Amino acid sequence: MADNSQPKKKLYTIQVLRGLAAVLVVLAHGDLIFNQNFGQDFWFKIFNFGGSGVDFFFVLSGFIILYVHKKDIANKSKTFKFLFKRFLRIYPIYWVFLSLKLLASFTFSYNPSSTERSFLETLKAFTLFPQQQEILSSSFLGVSWTLSYEILFYIIFALLIALPTRISFPIVGVWLLGVFGNFWGLLNLPPDSLFLKFIFSHYNLEFALGCLAAYLFARSKIKWGMVLISVGAFLYTLSAINYHYQIVNLSQVITFGIPSMLLVLGCVSLENTKNIQVPSLLVYLGDASYSIYLAHGFAINNISKLIQKIYPSMTENIFVLNSIGLLIAAISIVFGCLVHSFIEKPLILTFQPRKTANA
Repeated sequence: MADNSQPKKKLYTIQVLRGLAAVLVVLAHGDLIFNQNFGQDFWFKIFNFGGSGVDFFFVLSGFIILYVHKKDIANKSKTFKFLFKRFLRIYPIYWVFLSLKLLASFTFSYNPSSTERSFLETLKAFTLFPQQQEILSSSFLGVSWTLSYEILFYIIFALLIALPTRISFPIVGVWLLGVFGNFWGLLNLPPDSLFLKFIFSHYNLEFALGCLAAYLFARSKIKWGMVLISVGAFLYTLSAINYHYQIVNLSQVITFGIPSMLLVLGCVSLENTKNIQVPSLLVYLGDASYSIYLAHGFAINNISKLIQKIYPSMTENIFVLNSIGLLIAAISIVFGCLVHSFIEKPLILTFQPRKTANA
């Protein structure tokens, strides 16, 4: 039996993958915002598949949580610590950006007759309680819906920590059966039940895929990590092509979730068996991935509008427009990194309990 008292080795390739997932989302939203602001496609829509970065994030979250907290399962004394760490990771910096979005919306586009944001909708947005994606995109932070799934996963995992396995395993097992049933169309959910669709959404399978990768990594010393990376990258590329041309209509759990799992398992297995030197810049990008994820939309939208005012003729030359688009995307990533260093990290340190000498 493995010695669970030893601290978990930090896996630097996981941080690289987190950074990659964030960059994919930035590129996808770059196209979306370009269409809104300029009426033009961003690099001929070749980065549209970048929304799969969300699927990648979900798989990565499943892997990280089980890898780090596997030893805490059925140890109810760890429940509060787990939930508090997850709270610090998600909410403080999210509340900063949500508050800024609401303040800017109220200041620059206030309409007294507007009923877009009810008190209940605002409360749901602050707590990340699930609500319609259209409401979140128009009135709050567009990425909020993905964080709601993160919170659900954390709650499910907290049950594994808080309850004995004889109780928690059946509960989680029934939930997963419901998720599988809904995925395969065997579970007939009420069409107007947003909450049930959320609880049994296929996105939850991607967290399960990440957990499966962590379980396989912990159980056996896989020596063919490069093979898994190659297969995962190949399937991910095929899925990106399929997403662009809409050749086959398949769920993103299959097209991007499974390749993401292979990439994650391959990278950590390769790092575990080879002496890999991961550049510190890529590790930092992974550390900053959550801030990049939250901040990039604000940065791309406002920088693109500013540049359009300064250089309105840029839309006449597609090469110039796309080159400026890449520059804006790069600036938005740098902006997210600055937010991570000067806002997110200080916020977490402020709320983190101080360690005692005996801790």
